[in-house]
Amino acid sequence: MEREQATAEALTIERKAKAAAKKRDGRCRWPVAHKCRGGQLEAAHIVDASLGGAMDAKNLVTLCPWIHRRGPESIHGKQLQIVCDTERGADGPLSFFMRDERGWFMVKREVAPFRYEKD
Repeated sequence: MEREQATAEALTIERKAKAAAKKRDGRCRWPVAHKCRGGQLEAAHIVDASLGGAMDAKNLVTLCPWIHRRGPESIHGKQLQIVCDTERGADGPLSFFMRDERGWFMVKREVAPFRYEKD
């Protein structure tokens, strides 16, 4: 019974954190053109929970399914990565990386959410 209650509480916390991240971002936060259809958005962990990432909106970023897990280049496919640039986590600026045969390279860096450094 206690285990079921703890699981239910954890799910409630997770749902609230994901809703807060989606409200904050409002759209896919990946900064370059891709096959985003603007459909169902997903809240993705920046630091995975299994690696010690917190279940709060500061550790979640809103992505389309293509960037999060479905595309050939995706976060779950380990070809894309998002890094928090400040202690504010996803509430602040992020850096976006992609991996190719040569290694990791920066795609874009935010100065504030959805505002990018000049190239």
